[in-house]
Parts: sequence; C-alpha cells; structure tokens
Amino acid sequence: MLRWIEIPQFKDGYDTFKTQSKHTFDDSFYILQKQGNGLKMLREEFKWHLLKWIGGKRILRRTIAPLIPEDIKTYIEPFGGAAWVLFYYKKWASCEIYNDLDGRLANLFRCVKYHPVELAREMTYMLASREQFLNAIKYPGETDIQKAARFLFVISRSFGAKGEQFAIQTKQSLSSMSGIIERIENISKRLDRVTIENKNAFDLIPLYDRPDSFFYLDPVYTKGAGYETSSTAQFDHIGLAEILKGIKGRFLLSYDDSPKVKDLYKNFNIIPISRANGIKGGNHKEKQYKELLISNYEIKQVHGPTLWDLRQ
Repeated sequence: MLRWIEIPQFKDGYDTFKTQSKHTFDDSFYILQKQGNGLKMLREEFKWHLLKWIGGKRILRRTIAPLIPEDIKTYIEPFGGAAWVLFYYKKWASCEIYNDLDGRLANLFRCVKYHPVELAREMTYMLASREQFLNAIKYPGETDIQKAARFLFVISRSFGAKGEQFAIQTKQSLSSMSGIIERIENISKRLDRVTIENKNAFDLIPLYDRPDSFFYLDPVYTKGAGYETSSTAQFDHIGLAEILKGIKGRFLLSYDDSPKVKDLYKNFNIIPISRANGIKGGNHKEKQYKELLISNYEIKQVHGPTLWDLRQ
C-alpha cells in the first residue's frame, strides 16, 4: 500500500524525484511523486547487496531503475547474476523472479533465503586468509550450505570478484566478514517473496511471459570473457533477440554497444550510455565503456538530471 508523506523541501520542476525523508520510516531513500501539496511514495530503496560479480550493474542500476515501469505485476531477471538491480528497491512488483543458469548463484541465494542462520554460522570463522581461499577453491563443499559459504567467501576475497586470484590490499584492510554476515540477514528478508530459479533464460522467458510482466535482462555481451556457464562465443544472441521480439510483456535489456547488437534490435528503442571501464586505476575516469539500454516500450532519455542526481 502506498504511503503519503509531506516534505517541505520539494524541488520545483520535477514531477518525480528521489529524496531522503527524516519525517517517516528510517534514513532510507524513496522515489516520490508530487501530488497536489503532498508526495506519493512509489518505491523504497533497498540498501543492501550480497556480492560483486563480473558484469554486475552496481553503477548502472542508478540509471536503469528510473526506467522500469511502475504498473507491472511481475518482475523477472532471467540473467540474475549478483541481482544488483533486483536489490535496488525493497520491492519491484507483487511477484518477483530471480534466475541464473549458474547453479552456484542459485544455490547461494536459496541458502540466503531459507538458511541464513546456518550460512552465517558456516562463514563465521572464515578469515582473509590465502590458505583458506585456496582450500575453498580446491574443496568447494559437500552440502548446499557449505557450497554457498565457500563460493561467497571465494568471490568476496578474490581479485575483481573473479574467484581466481586472492585479493591483496596495500592501502586499506579487506572488508570485514562480519559485514557479509550482516548482509546475509538483511537479504534473506528481501528474498522472502522472491522465487529463485536455475533455468536457461531461453526456457524461463516464455514460462513467465504475460502482458503485465517485466523482464530486466543483462545477458552475456558480444565482447568480453563471458561466464563459467556461457561464453561470448557460445551465447545465442540472435536467439535471444528472436524471443524478445515476440513476448507479450515489456523488457529492458542492457548490452554492449556493438554493430551486431544495434542491428539485432534496430526496431526497438535504443539509448546509448557509458560508464567507467573496469577496476579503478590511475586514469579510470578517462576510460569509458559504451553500453546500450534497449526496450520494447517508450523510455525517457537518460541525459540531463536524473533521479539519482537529485539525491545529491
């Protein structure tokens, strides 16, 4: 149910904006819409995430979130990954589905949802230790909880979240494991009503496709290393485009800015965007990676002030 609040510091010129309320709830941020002399709360931001992931939308979620329609009943992420967009708000729709073909991710989120206490206990004595890191890679565990704990430990302690090389720090200490355990507790609550799937996205999309469904898709890009379950060479980019052309619901798709992608989706709405490329380095601000946001519904341009700008 929507809540109404009065905030005197309303910024003229914007019908919808993001602000921090000290009058109700806690210190969370909210998406608000002006109605008469009051404001209508549309969505409440969720402040937690579980893990970093290659290709995760940690930065772009702030651009993506305002472009997702309000009038949806089902929210689906066929390529869920670290679920950065799913976790941007406390609730996108009355029905939410997370899916990823990588069984390690699906198992991790299931354990977070159903066994947060046991998972946190399993991780309590995991340290920022190279020996533990290498052992967790060599022995990934026997039970689902052991597998989830060691997988999360390896990703959180690896360079670039790739799960391959132990990350070292020379300027500041590694993040506390207690922080990860705290995130497990909060994300378990967030996942309470979320369905967690472990299917091929090509099979999942028709399964959940309805006129009031919304799909946010972040597939393997046409350039890059890809993932353990699907490389850029193996992924069927043409097949995905064919499926999306015939769906009943709406979709928002993030992709690399390439001639192949532009040709596949030339009859859809395409918005070019860019972000800082890769792990921060000395001149990271000068390195920009071009991407595309593609939809089968009309969306606003993301140039100029955005909802996120108004939070500053």
